[in-house]
Amino acid sequence: MKKSYLVGMSIIILFLFGYFFQLQNKQIRQLTQEVEKLNKKVELLQSSEEKLKQELEKYTKKKQIPVSVKKKRFINMMLKPLDEVYNDLKSRYLRVKKDIDENNITDEIKNLKEFYSVDSNEKLLYALKPHPKSIALAQGAMESAWGQSRFFKEANNMFGVWSFNKDEPRIAANSKRGTKTIWLKKYSSVKDAIKDYYETLSKSPAFKAFRKQNYENPNPYILVKKLDRYSEKKALYGKELASVIKYNNFTKYDDKDFIVQKDEEKLTKEEQKEEEQLEQKAIEQAASDEVTTSDDIQKDEVVSQEQKKDETKSETTIDKKEEKKTAKEEQTK
Repeated sequence: MKKSYLVGMSIIILFLFGYFFQLQNKQIRQLTQEVEKLNKKVELLQSSEEKLKQELEKYTKKKQIPVSVKKKRFINMMLKPLDEVYNDLKSRYLRVKKDIDENNITDEIKNLKEFYSVDSNEKLLYALKPHPKSIALAQGAMESAWGQSRFFKEANNMFGVWSFNKDEPRIAANSKRGTKTIWLKKYSSVKDAIKDYYETLSKSPAFKAFRKQNYENPNPYILVKKLDRYSEKKALYGKELASVIKYNNFTKYDDKDFIVQKDEEKLTKEEQKEEEQLEQKAIEQAASDEVTTSDDIQKDEVVSQEQKKDETKSETTIDKKEEKKTAKEEQTK
C-alpha cells in the first residue's frame, strides 16, 4: 500500500513537472515572438529615420544658397550705402584739405581737430581721408560671413565692432573673453554701420599707422598689413583680407582719384585654390558666431575719452576752487 502510494505520488509529481515545463516553454516561445516583433518594429523605425534623414539632407541641399549667390547679394547690399558714406567723407576731406592748403583755418577744422583728438593739420588729414572701399568690402565679408552671421542679421553689425557703452543699442555674443561678456554695437541700418566703421578707424589710436599709410599710399595690399590690431588673428588677419580682396577682385570698386588702378594679375589655379581656402576658413569662423575682432578697435579710444573726462573734471574742480578763493578775497577787501 505504501509502495503504491509512493509510485502514485511520483507519477503525479512527474506529470506536474512536465505540465509546468511545457507551460514555461510556451511562455518562452511567446516572449521570443514578442521580442522578434519588437526587433522588427525597431528595424522599421530605424529604416524610416534613415529615409527621413536622407530626405532632409536632399531638402537642405536644395534650400542651401550657393556661395556665389551669397556673395552677389552681399556686394549688391553693401555698394550703395558704402558709396554714399565714402563720397561724403571724400567731399569733406577735399574741402578741408583745400582750406588747409590756402591757410584758411575755419571753425569746421577746429571742431574736427577736437572731434578726432589731433593737434596738427597733417594728422587731421590722415583722419579725414577715407580708406579704399575694397578693404571695407573685404572686412564686411569676412566679419559677417557674407552677411550670414547673427551679428549682421540681428544688429546690422558686419564689421564686428564692439560696444563699451551699456546705454547704446547693442547685442551680446555667445562667446566670452575669459569671464567677460562681449557686446557688439547694434545699428539701425547698414549705412550707419559703415559710417561708424570708417569713423572708428579714423579715431582709434590703434590705427595711427594705418591712417598715415592710407594718406601717403592707399594701396589696399599694403594697408591691410596695418590692421593687425583689428583682429585676434593679428598678422594672419591682413593675409586673409588680402586673399578676399584679390580673389573677389574688390579693387575694381576703389576710387581712381586716390588709387592708381593696376590690372590685377590673373591667379594661377594653385593660387586661386589657396586664396579660396583662406577665404573659406575666415568666413566659416565668422559664421560660427565666434567674435574674432579685438577689443583694441575701440578700447584705446574709450580710455582716451575717459582720460579727457577726468581732465575736464579736474579743470572744473580747479576753476571752482579759484572762484571760491577770489570770492573770499573780495569779501575780505
